[in-house]
Amino acid sequence: MPVSTAIPSASADSARYPARIWVAFVLAMIVALPIYVLFPTDRFSLLARLISWVGLCLSLLPAVVMVTRPGHRMNGVAATGLVIALFYHLAVFHERNLKLRWGEARISDTSVELGLLLATLATPALWLGWYLAGVARIGKVLPRPALDVPPRLIFNVGTFICLWSLLINALWLRGDLSIQQPVVSVIAVFSPTELGFAMVLVPWLRGHGGPKDKLTVFGLLFLAGVLSLMSGMILVVLRPLIVYLLGWLFIRRRARLFSVVVLLGVVLVMQPVKAEFRARVWDKATEMGLTERATLYVELLARHWLGGDTTDSADATQSVETAAARTGAVLSLSHYIELTPSTVPHQYGATYRYFLYAPIPRVFDPQKPTAQFADIWAAVMYGYTTEGGTAHVMVGLSQIAESYINFGFLGSLFMLMFIGVLYRGMDEVLGREEAGLGGLAIYLYYVESVMIGSEGSLAQFWGGALQGLIFYGVCMAVLGSRMMRRPQVGPATN
Repeated sequence: MPVSTAIPSASADSARYPARIWVAFVLAMIVALPIYVLFPTDRFSLLARLISWVGLCLSLLPAVVMVTRPGHRMNGVAATGLVIALFYHLAVFHERNLKLRWGEARISDTSVELGLLLATLATPALWLGWYLAGVARIGKVLPRPALDVPPRLIFNVGTFICLWSLLINALWLRGDLSIQQPVVSVIAVFSPTELGFAMVLVPWLRGHGGPKDKLTVFGLLFLAGVLSLMSGMILVVLRPLIVYLLGWLFIRRRARLFSVVVLLGVVLVMQPVKAEFRARVWDKATEMGLTERATLYVELLARHWLGGDTTDSADATQSVETAAARTGAVLSLSHYIELTPSTVPHQYGATYRYFLYAPIPRVFDPQKPTAQFADIWAAVMYGYTTEGGTAHVMVGLSQIAESYINFGFLGSLFMLMFIGVLYRGMDEVLGREEAGLGGLAIYLYYVESVMIGSEGSLAQFWGGALQGLIFYGVCMAVLGSRMMRRPQVGPATN
């Protein structure tokens, strides 16, 4: 008999009090209304503030629906809605201006209002495309794999992947590996820390683990945090934290507000001193040990927030705005609207040309465009940096802005509906309990990736997403099948 890895249905505690959750959501939005009227920065008109408040409600709605309905299809739109809420509708409280290479961007109130309106309609457009794809039953023509992997096996392999990935990055930081960063990136593709963490998290969330497994989950988060201090890259710890948050939302159908607080707290605390740390360390890769690096980051944090013998503690408001600047996309989108098509003509799909080359391996076409082609083009064309500067600084072109650049306001909504269809396709393939623990782990990794990738161009994520997910699916199938086989027991012989 094969080993059973049946996955329990969505936890009853996920929707124990659905009516209370809806009441809490409505009350929270009512309380938020006067806050949106009174407290955004002066950059936003009253109309822009009201639009943003409506956008906050609509962007959170898919997640609320999924939490209160355990039988509801897992919905990638819910994750992207959280990003839209954070990057657009919460950003109105800290965004004041947009810096370009020549100075501050000049953006009219009309463009800001149109930008917020487009961001407000983005989640409903994605959701509508997702829903219509379900009505069209696209799941009937898509593969529906069952990637059953025994809980203990997937947990142990996931732990190994996490430790292996963190070790490789630590050795590279120490200078003990004579390999280039691209090679480290290739290793990361074959053993991504986030996928490993998802493999650890899914069986634990499904009730297959004990107290020791819980310690492993939080121990891996701690190690990622330490490596983040050593490297000066906050995403090293943010990505596993996002996977943890999404795991509770999608697998257990519960919103872990404490996780949100921790996630935002990490950004708030670490972001203000990141630039100073990098200025001191990144040019001295072989001169500082890992312990010294982590100690330096901690010392910089202590001096910034607590002050020292010769310095005062930081201004809290300014530090919050410094950290929040990483989530500011309202004025960036408005800037694209301001200049398109008055200065830069609509592209009518030209920024998506990487997809013509995506299936071709680069070894057969070394001259094919990079997946970040649209991001690089937009960064130069819209004045964020010079062409030479793109070799050092990457400015993401969000999928909302890219849709507008190509097709205008109404056309962008149809493009976002198409992206919603892509979401539905992945939800049908992997976002099912029948996909098994292996399938759900890959799905959780995909949701985290598409959530972060939504603030980059469409090709940056989707250009290689299918190849990567197929590769991980094959690996998971092999992992499951090897352990499913049991030796045949024949008749006893003398």
